[in-house]
This record gives sequence, structure tokens and C-alpha cells, in this order.
Amino acid sequence: MRLCCLAVWKKLFSCLARHVFFRKGHMGKYAVGDLHQMQSLPLSAKIQMTERRIREWVEYYGTDGTYLGFSGGKDSTILLDISRKIFPGLPAVFVDTGLEYEEIRDFVSRQENVEVIRPKMDFRQVIQKYGYPFIGKEVAGCVHGACRYMRKLMEQGGSGKRHYSELQLYGRPCGDRPQGG
Repeated sequence: MRLCCLAVWKKLFSCLARHVFFRKGHMGKYAVGDLHQMQSLPLSAKIQMTERRIREWVEYYGTDGTYLGFSGGKDSTILLDISRKIFPGLPAVFVDTGLEYEEIRDFVSRQENVEVIRPKMDFRQVIQKYGYPFIGKEVAGCVHGACRYMRKLMEQGGSGKRHYSELQLYGRPCGDRPQGG
């Protein structure tokens, strides 16, 4: 499979730069200021850098400890192609959450050595048990604080008495929040 589109490579390289090049510790060898310089490199240089990073990663973690997260999208398809040219037996993992398009599932099923895994709970079950996921911890913290405030109001018999069991903020019930989650 040969997918060569400069825009795709630029996007891929940006993703790799964010997720691989700028990690702390062993793999983080570049500064953020180097990103623009690396993006201006010719396509062949970007491919060589990507191949080198893949080799370093697999050499560090070993072939038995390395899997490629595969979404079936254009960026991960290119990364899968490059990785498999270097390490033909490198396994990939596709997480089928039940929210993917049927065309993506079909495409993934035609790829070799891709393990499809499914979560124990589907998305609807997660929503019913934990509520709708938030944008980030800051928003979740605000909602949690609002829920605590509402609980205290209800405990004190405050004004605006509602059926507390029906009270929800952003689709999350304020009562009976699972602990540790």
C-alpha cells in the first residue's frame, strides 16, 4: 500500500512529533522549537526519521513488547505501512468501541495481523453507569463541585427542593457517583 500525500505526511509528522519526539525520558530528544525545522524537511527525510524512531522504539521495548495502536485512519495506516516494512510481523491493535464507521471496521478487517479488541462495556453502558465523558478534569471538577453543592443544599432542605435522585448536570447524575472512577 502506497499512500503519499504531502498533507497526510505533514499531519503524521506533527502527530509523531507531539507523541514521540517530545516525551520525557528516554525517547524525548528534541525540543519543541525543532518542530518547525523538522516539518520543513523534504518528505524522504521525514520518512527516514520516522523509520529511525520506529526502530529505536522496537529495539528499546522489544518485538514482543511492542504493538501498534491502529485506528484504521489515514495517519495510522501510513504508520502501520512504514512499521511493517521494517518489522513485518509487528502486531497492531484496533479497539472497536462500537462507535466506528462500518467502512473503518471493514478496512481494518482486511489488514493482516491486526487484533481487534472490544471494551467490556459498550458506550451506552458507560454513559448509563458513569455519565457522559467531560472535556477534561477541570470541567469534571467543576461539575463535581456543583454536585457537592447541590447535595448540601438538599441535605439542609434548601430552596428549590427537587427530587434529588433526578438531578443531573451535563447528563451526569449528582447522586450515587461511583467511587474511584
